[in-house]
Amino acid sequence: MRLPNTIFNIHKILVSCWVISFFNFIGFLMLAVFGQGQDVVRTLQFDLNDPERTRHTAIVCVLLFFWGWSNWRSTRLITHLKAFDFSEFYRSYAIRTLVIMPRLFAMLPFAILSYATYISHNGISGMILIYIALAAIIYTLLVFRRKFMVLLKTKNFWFSFLIDYIPVKSEAYPISFILSKQKWWINFRIFFIGIIFLLVFLFPLSFSRFIGSAGLVIAATIAWMTLFTHLMLLELRYKFPLVFLLFVFWFVFSFFNNNHEIRTTKKIENDKRLNLDEYVTGWLKYRYKRDTIPVYLIASEGGGARAALWTYETLKEMSIKIPGFKENILAYSSVSGGSLGTVTYQLLKNDIENTEIQKKAYQFLINDFLSPIMAYAMFPDALQRFLPFPVREFDRAAILEKTWENDWEKTFGNNKFNFKSSLLDYSLSLSQKHDALIFMNSTHIETGKRIIISPVKLNDENFYETTDLLNVMGKDISLSTATVLSARFPYLTPAGLIYDSNNKKWGQAGDGGYYENLGISTILDVYSRLRIVSEKMKIPVKVNIIFIRNNKDYSETTPLNGMYEFLSPIKGYLNVWYKSGTYNMNLIKNTSLKKCDKIYNIILPRFKHDIIPLGWSLSVYATKYIKESAGKVVEKEMIVK
Repeated sequence: MRLPNTIFNIHKILVSCWVISFFNFIGFLMLAVFGQGQDVVRTLQFDLNDPERTRHTAIVCVLLFFWGWSNWRSTRLITHLKAFDFSEFYRSYAIRTLVIMPRLFAMLPFAILSYATYISHNGISGMILIYIALAAIIYTLLVFRRKFMVLLKTKNFWFSFLIDYIPVKSEAYPISFILSKQKWWINFRIFFIGIIFLLVFLFPLSFSRFIGSAGLVIAATIAWMTLFTHLMLLELRYKFPLVFLLFVFWFVFSFFNNNHEIRTTKKIENDKRLNLDEYVTGWLKYRYKRDTIPVYLIASEGGGARAALWTYETLKEMSIKIPGFKENILAYSSVSGGSLGTVTYQLLKNDIENTEIQKKAYQFLINDFLSPIMAYAMFPDALQRFLPFPVREFDRAAILEKTWENDWEKTFGNNKFNFKSSLLDYSLSLSQKHDALIFMNSTHIETGKRIIISPVKLNDENFYETTDLLNVMGKDISLSTATVLSARFPYLTPAGLIYDSNNKKWGQAGDGGYYENLGISTILDVYSRLRIVSEKMKIPVKVNIIFIRNNKDYSETTPLNGMYEFLSPIKGYLNVWYKSGTYNMNLIKNTSLKKCDKIYNIILPRFKHDIIPLGWSLSVYATKYIKESAGKVVEKEMIVK
């Protein structure tokens, strides 16, 4: 009889403390399940040669202790205010459950981070022992808490007013009694939420990077769990469903509080962009010297910081190893993180052989772009979901743009063209120099059509069912805004709200990967026009189409063995997402490609249990692997052939 009653008692407490369970589960997903979280956890280590890494690890340890304590206190707060009708059998054990369960909740964060560390390291790590030691310390403090309080009382410590020992019982305490006994702790936790929010809002780059991504996840988990715990406290005080009402606000306000309108710079009075055929004509004439012109068309796959670094490193290696490569690039078609890598390379292309420039570019791309956007996502932009009006200053996508602008300026100085530069001005400068075109791909959420942030004017004759974003808006944007528009992948970076030239709401622009993650469609359109124009002008060309890919093939030969309803859509989407690029490449090769033209696949080697995540931050392990792989793959795929 004891086991069924124990399960019954635990169930009663878990149901009452669903808020604590829910937010701890969110923390578990972010740190132990998602690849980005595992890569962040992998960097945690006390390293005397790396002060930043050591600081992030120390902050995580402090916050982890605070997370465990917050779990315990939130559980005790809720259970003190609930009446538990436990089974009468072995009643003393039933009451003891009210003591044990909060302590187990206090251990949960240490178990989560230990498991995440084990997964990310593929085995035991020294950090796991540190987390276990911290868990033992907090458990000891909770077990002997009453004795510590008595000792502090006898010593007359100045903070003895914080002591609030309340005996556990299955009956509910009056709400007024709990508020009077725990008012200092409640006020302290509210202060913690407020100060974190304020620091994130005022110092989004410096503060978020000071704490680090793992610390931000833990801080956000504590803050939101605390907020909802106190809402439950107020529900009991005023007999009003505040938590339910909050979710009603979230739903209702979503119809008119969208704060993700994209940033614009100036109105386009006279669009001086050429159309594609005019551009290609001028490009070919500039290079034709009676010899066949080698033309390079480059498609860069999406994949966050991984795609950005892989794209840049492979383009850099090609520039060094292939004579005339950088001078004969006609166009890039990029998606998501591939756009960041492409723009970085193109801005630095003329000095790419300079080793100092190479080091700076590498340093720029391995910066922590994740912490600022996560800080905004989990604090100001999360608060925005419950406000009835948009606050554009809370937009997390804009923070990512400003992060790139700031980091570029700190790395390279205030050069002529950078991420703050006007997209239109930069495109026109490339046109005047007969340089490469950068097509950044996005997706119109409402119709599923392709959006191109284009340096030339587009029409349906050249680009079927494709929207020229600058033409729709009638306004210019910065290079950073253009790059983020192609990199708004689900949930981390929101779709951008777009108004047309008449200032009417036109729709949402999402990640280019929604439409097609390799940018092949755009490259095929450019290739078709290039062939038509070159044959009309009777200028011989040899086209080299280069696909820069970084994603892992998720397909498996073994059937799913469980969780069919949940896993089937996810596995199916990931596999189709990856395979669509391969299918389109074969389509080009078999139906459209001239015999003298070639396709090259520059694929980041991936292995079964690697952690090179899709996100905006990479560990030192991941960046080192990408850098070392680039030269080898380019050598193998392009030089040998």
